[in-house]
Amino acid sequence: MGYVLLVFGILALGAAVFFTVTTLLSYKKDRRHKALDKQHLQKLGIALGCYFASAIMLQMSIALLANWDLSTGLWVMAVAGAALFLPSFALLWIAFTLRFSRPDTEPKQLRIIKICLYGSIPFAIGAFLLMGEGFAQYLSYPLVSGFTINDTGFHWVTAATGAGSGFHLAWYGLFILTGFIVSYFVSDHEFYKMYHKHGILENCLFVVFVFGILGARIWYVVGNWNGDAAGGIAFADEVAAGRWYRIFAVWEGGLTVLGGVVAGVVSGALYLRLRRKYVDIRFAMDAVMPTILIAQAIGRWGNFFNNEVYGQTVAMSPWWNFLPTWIKLQMNFDGASRTFLEPGMMNVPLFLIEGIFNLVGFFVIAKVVPLVWKKGRELGVLGSMYLIWYGVVRIIMEPMRNVNYNMGTTGGWSVWNSLAYIIAGVVLVVVFELVPYILRKKKQTEPAAAPEQPEEEKPVEEPPHDAA
Repeated sequence: MGYVLLVFGILALGAAVFFTVTTLLSYKKDRRHKALDKQHLQKLGIALGCYFASAIMLQMSIALLANWDLSTGLWVMAVAGAALFLPSFALLWIAFTLRFSRPDTEPKQLRIIKICLYGSIPFAIGAFLLMGEGFAQYLSYPLVSGFTINDTGFHWVTAATGAGSGFHLAWYGLFILTGFIVSYFVSDHEFYKMYHKHGILENCLFVVFVFGILGARIWYVVGNWNGDAAGGIAFADEVAAGRWYRIFAVWEGGLTVLGGVVAGVVSGALYLRLRRKYVDIRFAMDAVMPTILIAQAIGRWGNFFNNEVYGQTVAMSPWWNFLPTWIKLQMNFDGASRTFLEPGMMNVPLFLIEGIFNLVGFFVIAKVVPLVWKKGRELGVLGSMYLIWYGVVRIIMEPMRNVNYNMGTTGGWSVWNSLAYIIAGVVLVVVFELVPYILRKKKQTEPAAAPEQPEEEKPVEEPPHDAA
């Protein structure tokens, strides 16, 4: 029975993806229509129905094939959660695609799309938590964090086993890439509203990604040049021993957001200045930099699956009882020592705390501030506020961090970098607000230039008359 449900579930999922992709591509390409017609809506409705059916069949097949002995209550949570999560998550991406690929959609229908977009987010999260709670106790911990393919075959990878040799794909990289793509589309939409054109940032995207990774690695290597507080790798010793190539071993881990953002922002600004000269860099800061908080919130889930960059060890109760069971059980594994903690203990999930702070920061900077501060706000201020917000978040988070993940021998590298973020953000806000104000005042106090005197008009000579 389990295999039958698995086959039909996969077929239903394939049909759902087919109807979704073909419908969205059709509407995106056909610019003659400014609204989804009846046929489009019917196909999307069929797709959502297929997602619903697929989720039920796949969830039941997994439980049956894995021989999970679920109680009636857990069955209901697992199946109902899956049945609600998959279509709501699909609706989120459908609405997201329509919202940012066809902003010229008829206003009434566009309002409905926005409601579906923002309304599906909490619905999908709630359904996912319900589904996870249903089978959390039957999963293997630590959770799978990727896979490796080598001469011995295909292997699932966890924080306990390590990556090993061969080709390795980690969920960490997929989360970073997903966050980067979401950030791009949100930014692209802001550029469309200003310049009425999509794709201005396409080439800039690759430049920022490459230099962002490079900057993140350089920042990590510099910060841990003499090792860290937990006795981690000291790059100075590696270079002295002739193993200088370990500086470039990104696959061994070691990227820091603070360095990646700096390199990404600087390289992106230079690219726009050289190749998109019509783009106001201050506007680009406002459109792009707050969306980095979304990318960071998504990317932090990679730390969750890698079981890294967490906080101090604490008791699960009473303060952390609100967390889903699968998060608490994942946080019961200590990634640094690759051993489980005592029952009832967990590492503080900093990834989740920072992710929530980042999402709140995006909506505050990108939505609330423009709504409240409409008059007198200069371009570049919103982008500068990102630096202030993230710097404050990191200042709050650093004392909570497990010593194994502190950068530098004293553990203060990230704190000083966070302070630099805050100072840079404040300075930029002052500059962006003060300089235009001074220029306006200067223009007002300058004496008006004397009007130019018109040249004396010469009498118009009459054309000569012929003699009679």
